Amino acid sequence: MGPTLPQTSRRSARRRPLPADLEQRVAPVTRAGLRLLPVPELLEPLFPGGGLQRGWSVGVTGVGGWSLALALLGPVLRGDGWAAAVGADELGLVAADELGVPLQRLLLVETPGSARQAEVVAALVEVVDVICLGPIGAFAARDARRLAARAREQEAALVHLDGGRSWPQGLDVVLEVTPGPWIGLESGHGHLRARPVAITATGRRAMAQPRRVEVLLPGPGGGLASPSVLVPEEWGAGATAAATTRGVGSDGPVPALVRAVG
Repeated sequence: MGPTLPQTSRRSARRRPLPADLEQRVAPVTRAGLRLLPVPELLEPLFPGGGLQRGWSVGVTGVGGWSLALALLGPVLRGDGWAAAVGADELGLVAADELGVPLQRLLLVETPGSARQAEVVAALVEVVDVICLGPIGAFAARDARRLAARAREQEAALVHLDGGRSWPQGLDVVLEVTPGPWIGLESGHGHLRARPVAITATGRRAMAQPRRVEVLLPGPGGGLASPSVLVPEEWGAGATAAATTRGVGSDGPVPALVRAVG
């Protein structure tokens, strides 16, 4: 049996009326705080205010984009948040766990038929904080407009795992992952320890000025990490493997483990 959603929406709870004098004094601070979803500390420089704006449409792209999306979910779900992944059948749950995603707060929804995909997303917007959309097919422009408006109203973020290719509306921000060479393999032996990546954020309005961070995704423990956890000598140890194999999801080729002979 899957996780049970609370009968009372958390957003409804947030909107309980305050005494008039208190409402007037704290409203600007309260509303600003509620509009942001927490993100991992290492990714805070990518976003104005250090958090992901509620109601935004976000695209992730590049090798490691799905891993980045999972990393973004961690702080939201470790609080009182909920998320759903729609049509992301190849999303790695082991990787999600290593990236700090509480799986009991992540709903997995099978790919809906094209006639129902807007209906399914609209229903999820009402009850979860983040909806990750896999490659489920193009949305009609009218449906996309309605869903974007509803997401803003309900303070839910839409994360497009295909980079927004199936979304006819402009995205608020696109996060592009540019990977470096894997660390940990040397002359065909050893094991993968970490992969340095650069993440660039571009978008509209407050995101018009590009922002960039460099992190390890994954780090030595499997999750998001700072490059400072590696000693300088490790950066030159085994950049690539002798062979590659196709990875799961959109993360593309990853170095294969090859045992040296002789």
